[in-house]
Formats: sequence, structure tokens, C-alpha cells
Amino acid sequence: MTRHRPWTVLDSRDLVDADPFLKLRVETVELPDGRRIDDYYQLDMPSFACVFAETEDGRIVVYRQYRHGTRRVGLVFPGGHLSPGEDPLDAAKRELLEETGMEAEAWTDLGGYMVNANQGGAVSHMFHATGCRRVAEPLSDDLEDTEILHLTHDELLAGIGRGEMHLLTQIALVSMVWQTEIARAVAQPPTTLATAPTNALGDPA
Repeated sequence: MTRHRPWTVLDSRDLVDADPFLKLRVETVELPDGRRIDDYYQLDMPSFACVFAETEDGRIVVYRQYRHGTRRVGLVFPGGHLSPGEDPLDAAKRELLEETGMEAEAWTDLGGYMVNANQGGAVSHMFHATGCRRVAEPLSDDLEDTEILHLTHDELLAGIGRGEMHLLTQIALVSMVWQTEIARAVAQPPTTLATAPTNALGDPA
């Protein structure tokens, strides 16, 4: 098999610095075969947590919300940006509590995935949270007009079929949780709030 080698960065120059939301730079890179590219653009964006949250009776917590990048209203999962130095699981728990007022009995880490393979950008950290229960009032966000929904398996599936869930990260998370083979392959051991062990990868309700 051919041994793949990383590219060598010969130079890097910042073009846009809108920290903490976006940084754009251009790199000069040399490929393993000696070819040189003088204008390879790279993005730095804050990574985020995305949570497939299920209530104690098996309903799935989603929002109906406008997203300006797509200029559309659609269904999205709880989640948000990681603070600098913040552990992804801590961020997922914080976002779930802030956005829904809920805490989960068990958490399964489904991994972190780069959103853009060539330009870099954000990492989406995926989680499956089960046994979610309301413990506080959600904190409102002035930029987001949010409708919180608790959907059954069939209701979410129908919404996906109508094109209401149109973001790649959200569809990928559904696939991870509902496809048992994928979930078992990528899942880290569950983190449980209760003392008794909880299996977070059971069949969907």
C-alpha cells in the first residue's frame, strides 16, 4: 500500500480575524511529490457539541429554529459552541441545560468529526443523552426564536422525510444513534449521573 504523508506548510498568512467566530488564512503548502500550492485557504471556527437527547419516556428533544446560513427554518438538536479550553462533554451538558432546562441520566460520546475536510473549520462533537428530565427553565437567546419539541421516533423520521432536518451534522447524528452497528463502533463508554449503570445504546423507542 502507498504510504500517505502529510503536506508541509511553508508559509501561513492571516487574512481575516473575526475571533472567536471566524479566522481565515492562506497557506503555502508543499505536497509529498514536490508540487507547491501558494494559495491553499484554511478556516478556523469554534468547535461545537451536538446532542441527540431522549427523555425518560423515549421522546427526542429537538428545536424548530431559523438558521441564517441556510436561510431556512428546520429541526435541529440541542448544542452549541465550546468555550476556549472546555471539555466537549462539559459543553454538551451545559448547552442541554441552558437550551432545554434538562439534565440527562447517561451520556455516550459518539466522537468528534471535522466539518470540512479541505479547509478545516469546526469539529462537531456528537453525543447521545438518555433519561433527560427538566430541572430548570431554559435560558432564552435573543438571536434565536426557538420552539422546543419532544418528538416520537416516527414524528422525527417523518420530519426528516419532509426535509425539515437539512443540516449534515444533524442527519449524521441521527444515523449514528439509530444505526446500531455505527453506534457500537464509534461509542465511548457511557457517563452516568446515577450510581447504577445505564445502557445508552438501546434500540430507539
